[in-house]
Amino acid sequence: MLTYTIEKRGGAMLITTEGRIDNEGAAIFQEALDRAFEANLPRISFDLAKLSFINSAGIGKLLLFYKRVKNRNGTVVITALNDDVNALFKAIRLDKLMPIERS
Repeated sequence: MLTYTIEKRGGAMLITTEGRIDNEGAAIFQEALDRAFEANLPRISFDLAKLSFINSAGIGKLLLFYKRVKNRNGTVVITALNDDVNALFKAIRLDKLMPIERS
């Protein structure tokens, strides 16, 4: 199961996820993405440190979200990843498309 929190910080938004973005979690993830997009803030960050799994549906949703935000001159940044999800992002070269800020 996926849970998320959304925090507005000045002109930015932080989405923190925990759990799995599988077939069930993809719908919940889309809800978070829709809320973030509607806020129309210039920078949206994702903390995926507690995300244990993401499937192709979740990656597709993230890519479409990235494109929508980019088209309105916004920025999408990944601020934290666990090692497994990071390895997946590197394998599919998602780290070359979206900035990943490792703390």
